[in-house]
Amino acid sequence: MKRFLLKLSLYGIVFLILINCIGWIGDAALRRSSFFKPSFLVNSFQVDEKIDYLILGSSRGLTTLNSIRIDEELGLNGINLSMDDTDLKTHTLMLKHFFNNGFKADYCILTLDNSNFEKTQLRLGDNDYRFSPFIQENYVKEHFNTYETIPLKPNSNSRLFPFIKYSYYNLQLVPATIVSLLTPEKRHRFDEKGNFVYPGTKLTKHEKTKPITKIAQINNPLVDEIKKICEKNNSKLIIYIAPYKDFVIELDASTNTINHSGILTTQNYFYDKLHVNSDGSEFATLEFIKELKNIQATTKYNHN
Repeated sequence: MKRFLLKLSLYGIVFLILINCIGWIGDAALRRSSFFKPSFLVNSFQVDEKIDYLILGSSRGLTTLNSIRIDEELGLNGINLSMDDTDLKTHTLMLKHFFNNGFKADYCILTLDNSNFEKTQLRLGDNDYRFSPFIQENYVKEHFNTYETIPLKPNSNSRLFPFIKYSYYNLQLVPATIVSLLTPEKRHRFDEKGNFVYPGTKLTKHEKTKPITKIAQINNPLVDEIKKICEKNNSKLIIYIAPYKDFVIELDASTNTINHSGILTTQNYFYDKLHVNSDGSEFATLEFIKELKNIQATTKYNHN
């Protein structure tokens, strides 16, 4: 019986080592690919490459401001690092990821959603697992330790036991790993500058609704943290409020805040109530370019 238990334990240890090795290989493949935004940044851009601005945000930041269009009009080099299904916690993590990997930018454009003006939920974002291949970095580890509430903490423990993470996020990570092994340059729903645009379809409902107006203040502590990170890295923070359908936000006068919450007054520019379509993205981007020109005229940075 003892011999049987000894063999069973030995087989169990070998099995755990093997499945963890598969997990480590998967993490290495994801780190070296461009599939998810964290890896896309470090593998598609050079540290010594001049990056004029980065865009942070949720799906609203991902689909509203088009960095390719901004670059064409202003002769700049920017990157959209917004990710869908994320909030201010993840935007802060992305900013740390950007600077900790040696990148510099004159401007940080934070697309701030109404839900994050005052506070942010203290739980892990739905797509934060995309940072887990970089779990060896202290700022990533700290993020997961702070916000992960899932039993066994698959992200926090993925440095030693990646098989837990691949078991929990199997539908998200297993296909992504296979794609990354076969075609490491493949990207997940964003272009070569990090943008994604919803098609030019329009909302089907033609209801005449009166716009709701909200008077708000931005006092989320995470916004202050982002400001400090930007100041430390000689980057100017610009807060951008992307368009909403029938929802206008009135803010106290604030330097370097571009409020486009109510700039689009027709539903033909919207994919849904929270996101613009391709026409709305073009309109909002061109209006943003005008605002950025004014800020550029009063700001000069020189990164060596």
